[in-house]
Amino acid sequence: MIYSNRKYYFLTIAETLNLTRAAERLFISQPSLTQHLSKLEEELGVKLLDRGFTPLRLTAAGKIYFDYLKAAQEQEKDMFAALERVRASGKSPLRIGIPLQKTHDLTEHALPKFIGEHPNISISIWEGTSTTVKQRVINGELEIGFAHTFSTEDEDCIVESLNDEKVVLICSAKNPMVKGKGSTLEAPCEPSPQELSQQLFYQMAPEYFLYEVAEQQLRKHGVTPRHRIVMSNLHSIINSVAGSARSGFAFMPDYVFADERAKSLMPELGFMRFGGRDLQWMFAMMRKKSKRLSPEALLFWNCVLETVEKGRK
Repeated sequence: MIYSNRKYYFLTIAETLNLTRAAERLFISQPSLTQHLSKLEEELGVKLLDRGFTPLRLTAAGKIYFDYLKAAQEQEKDMFAALERVRASGKSPLRIGIPLQKTHDLTEHALPKFIGEHPNISISIWEGTSTTVKQRVINGELEIGFAHTFSTEDEDCIVESLNDEKVVLICSAKNPMVKGKGSTLEAPCEPSPQELSQQLFYQMAPEYFLYEVAEQQLRKHGVTPRHRIVMSNLHSIINSVAGSARSGFAFMPDYVFADERAKSLMPELGFMRFGGRDLQWMFAMMRKKSKRLSPEALLFWNCVLETVEKGRK
């Protein structure tokens, strides 16, 4: 099968295990495909292919990324099928927004249940960040949004908490602040603000709520970073932090470690928190206070709440 979408090029590479044949099937030059693969490996921070064999072999990371792409491709097919149903019916779809890193939670649990119960309701899912999703809900561009927040009290939106999560501070397990202290996600150690000042910090871009969370925590505890590096990918930050003893620090949500790629790097990381308490935030569903939900949106809202309640039992 040929995958013309560039983000799926690796599927063809993995199937053929030969860059020349993969390039032929994708109708691109081999140098272009090799450049694409090198850029992809650099972005992910891992090698996907072992080039010491003929045919090529997938590395452990390559197998994980292959499985991820296959799952993503299936989700994309479902999305295009839903869009086609919208075009056929001529009706506007139910507009939902969710942070990109949390889309899997929606498509794995609430969405299949809703589609099974209401197959004639079309859905359009917009992926952004917690900050941009909330703003689109307020602007009336989305009927329902999912986002991280600290409180259900909001002047613009009705907010329904779905589950509590935590944010930890991570560094390399080789860093002197955590080395030998057994700092884990479940039992993080506690650095002093003085130790953390003048260190390198990785942060998400300002459009992410996690950027605001990090800034708030640094100010609250009097930590003054020596240098900041802004990225827009949690996995890239984890790869960078895990690199060496002096690679730096980053605030990281615990949900990311449910992903196999991030989970595989946990032994290389140290985990910290401030003041003996986990930093808690919540993943929530929200809608605009001044706007009544459509019948379809109300059905979806209730379906999500039922799914979450069932999962708690």
